[in-house]
Amino acid sequence: MHLEQENLDHAEGTMKQALMFIPNLLKLLYRLIEEEAISLENKVLLIGTAVYVVSPWDFLPDMIPFLGQIDDLLLMALVLKRILESVDQEVVNKHWDGSEELLELLRKTIDFAMFFLPPRVYQKVFRKANTR
Repeated sequence: MHLEQENLDHAEGTMKQALMFIPNLLKLLYRLIEEEAISLENKVLLIGTAVYVVSPWDFLPDMIPFLGQIDDLLLMALVLKRILESVDQEVVNKHWDGSEELLELLRKTIDFAMFFLPPRVYQKVFRKANTR
């Protein structure tokens, strides 16, 4: 019986963390915009991405189920990957309110999203990002 309660408590904790994933992600993005370690270019990319995502004008209209969100997701993943790889892990940890497990899930999700990005686009963005 004790083991069942531990499993239920763990499941409840995991569910709470998952529900807080998006709010924690939004807080992370906002805090990174204010972070001194983030370059001005990356801050502009963060702001531009946010504007694009909430804008009704997209490369693929959001009214198209699934495909309409793909361009938003790929853009967010690309910009987040660039920023997460351009700063020290400690900078990200300082601004992340969620668990370490969810931060790792974020990284894996971003890496997975890169499979949908044309390799030339990926190389072009990261070659530019890594020239500093």
